[in-house]
Amino acid sequence: MVKKTHFESLESVSFDCSEKSGVEDKILNSLTSIDLFESKKFLTIKNINKVSKKNRKTFINTISKNDGSNVIICTDSSFLGFDYKSNKNFIKNQFVNDLAPFFTVVDVSIPFESEMIRWVKIFSNDFDFKINSKIANDLVEIFGNNFSAIYNEISKLSIIADSIDGINQDWLDSFYDWKKNKQIWELNYAICDKDIDKILSSGLSILNQFGVLYITNSFFTIFEALFLAKLNNGTITDTSRKNLRGKIVNKISSSSEKYTLEEIERGINLLAGLDRKVKTRNIIDESEFTNLITQIYRYE
Repeated sequence: MVKKTHFESLESVSFDCSEKSGVEDKILNSLTSIDLFESKKFLTIKNINKVSKKNRKTFINTISKNDGSNVIICTDSSFLGFDYKSNKNFIKNQFVNDLAPFFTVVDVSIPFESEMIRWVKIFSNDFDFKINSKIANDLVEIFGNNFSAIYNEISKLSIIADSIDGINQDWLDSFYDWKKNKQIWELNYAICDKDIDKILSSGLSILNQFGVLYITNSFFTIFEALFLAKLNNGTITDTSRKNLRGKIVNKISSSSEKYTLEEIERGINLLAGLDRKVKTRNIIDESEFTNLITQIYRYE
């Protein structure tokens, strides 16, 4: 958030509200002090969302009365949230939301998935490599708002494809990385949907082509997210949002209702046992994998 001023020559001063040793008093002093012989200040206030409750009203009053003598920039590293029901962004911290009307608000965070199709088109233009809406949607489904992954995938496609016209689903499915990522994405959705037949078919396909680690990583990541959602009444935690890739994050809340806590904990323990086997034997055969899935979902 930026508070504008009309002065050109400014002294730069930086504060961090996460440092609790009197920093808030120093900020307020800088905002309220008037000295005709002092240069005007360029104030950067980091982690403005961490201002203590007792000082929040004072901060709002002080900043609202700023006459443009100083440039004030406030930053919040966890500025926006996303409401999946309304499909809109919102300012997560109430104090920051109360300050926002006094600033020019600039969002420099990674875009939410709802905005990623536009970025896919921008990336494809960088490589002069037009891709159709179906492939663009698939990229967002698989990689979510992972900028680097989508950019790298488009880069690889632009290098490997003979022509733009040659890009179709059959060609993509023969492309190693795309095929692997798509199958992992399908496995993740099957786990969330508790579709045991699909889990077995996708899991065995991944096991035979790419190895068991891709399966265990998918299960661990999904089950951890389901476990945390269970403990938080269906709410998706920030940890889960960071670990999950693609639009699968949208399914965690509803999928947590399909599993009992006992099933999730049993699954995590069984997967831990499989992980130990992999580290000691390096090989897991189809029958062991099938047995694992049967034990996880033994009451289905």
